[in-house]
Amino acid sequence: MELTLTLDARSDKPLQAQVFDQVREIILDGQIKAGMALPPSRLLAERLRVSRNTVMLAYERLAAEGYVRARGTAGLFVEPIPPDSLLLIQQGSRSLTNGPVLDASSEPLLCFAGSPGGGGDRPELDFWVGRSDPAGFPLAIWRRIVMRLLARETTYLTDYCDPAGLPELRTAISTHLRRARAVAVTEDQVIVTTGGQDALNLVFNLLKGHTRQLCIENPCYLGASLIFRNADMEIHPVPVDGEGLRTDLLPPAKGSLLYVTPSHQFPTGATMPLARRLALLRWAEETDSYIVEDDYDSDFRYDGPPLTALAGLDGGRRVFYVGTFSKSVGAGLRIGFATVPRMFWDEARMLKARMSNGQAWLEQAALAAFIDEGHFDRHLRRLRQVYKARRDSLIGALRRTFDGAVVLGGESGLHLVWRLPSGYPPARQIQHLAREQGIGVYALSSGAAYYFDPGARDDMLVFGYSSLNETQIETAVGQLQRILLGQADRDEGTG
Repeated sequence: MELTLTLDARSDKPLQAQVFDQVREIILDGQIKAGMALPPSRLLAERLRVSRNTVMLAYERLAAEGYVRARGTAGLFVEPIPPDSLLLIQQGSRSLTNGPVLDASSEPLLCFAGSPGGGGDRPELDFWVGRSDPAGFPLAIWRRIVMRLLARETTYLTDYCDPAGLPELRTAISTHLRRARAVAVTEDQVIVTTGGQDALNLVFNLLKGHTRQLCIENPCYLGASLIFRNADMEIHPVPVDGEGLRTDLLPPAKGSLLYVTPSHQFPTGATMPLARRLALLRWAEETDSYIVEDDYDSDFRYDGPPLTALAGLDGGRRVFYVGTFSKSVGAGLRIGFATVPRMFWDEARMLKARMSNGQAWLEQAALAAFIDEGHFDRHLRRLRQVYKARRDSLIGALRRTFDGAVVLGGESGLHLVWRLPSGYPPARQIQHLAREQGIGVYALSSGAAYYFDPGARDDMLVFGYSSLNETQIETAVGQLQRILLGQADRDEGTG
């Protein structure tokens, strides 16, 4: 099989991403049919005059996203994709719309996750979800950028910013999303917000006039459930399994708004495969519905290459992408963002202006420079190494200590879930016992998650591992073992 690819060594896009994008497009265009084999990585690398590792990384990403499948030593073979699904996938780099592009208004614009993480009463060894390591904040670089900005741009400290966000930051975010998440947006489609929760509120208020009923994962992120439960609309909780949201259980009614976390389902950690992502987009198209994709911790993927975001597959029609810098840089910055299809840009911009007069200039300008100058990418690479080591330490300690513990959702993100074996106390009881001994582990209902089923099984513990080092993790798991052994002895004594 011959593949005609054109690589540009001068491009900002890595060579492996160029190989992935072009092979993916060839597959989607039908030039390579289902069941056909890709060229061996060594052969393609020789033809392209790149390292074999470059091609192998691109092939790994194609396999991770479900476009190809390995058949032992025979090689990689293209997977079948239903013809109607192909129509839903973005072709090329142009962002599509689900309606006409409106002219921007000339009217002047004048107008949960961290709640248990602070304070002095936290456990000494705390696995709270979503806390980044304070030692990981790039303080020296950040201080240098801030001092440079203050030396030359002080007039901006007395002015209001554009409520939609500093243009330089919106441009930096759009560039990062195109490169890292294959989301083809321009800076005018990005709205800067005060964190991810603010972005969710913005999208919900933008779409509530287009919505007849709400759909949400079950279990789900507590912050999203609070927004939905406060609305005067019917809610359809959709069950989650090992591959994320059950798309076969979505309601067929027209005009839904769905909240979903496909890359790392919160709280279970499941990753939605390509087939379900396509089914989700097909459902949205057929039911005239919209999707809010919360990509809260997608910068951290440890096993395999990063996945194309749902919004990247959608091509700017029905998916509103929500992200945050709380996990990757620091929650104290209070900077998140939402991307909107072009037909909603004008309405979203005006809504954001009614919500606030914009975020602080200094933090936005510093973050824009941090991204543009390459510091953000280097920062992420370093943090991935640190957090992967901590994840490995936690998984290893749990499986050694608790005889092959079943761990879920550890492929990416900053937390994982331990499914408790039969015969163990309920997760909330373990949480209480551990807290008394200075260990913070959390049942789903306490770890920023929400169940719509009052009688749901309480057999999962959530561990956020990013803010504890390997020694602390090993110590905490050892103490947790002693706590559970002690509880078992007490139960046996009273039995």
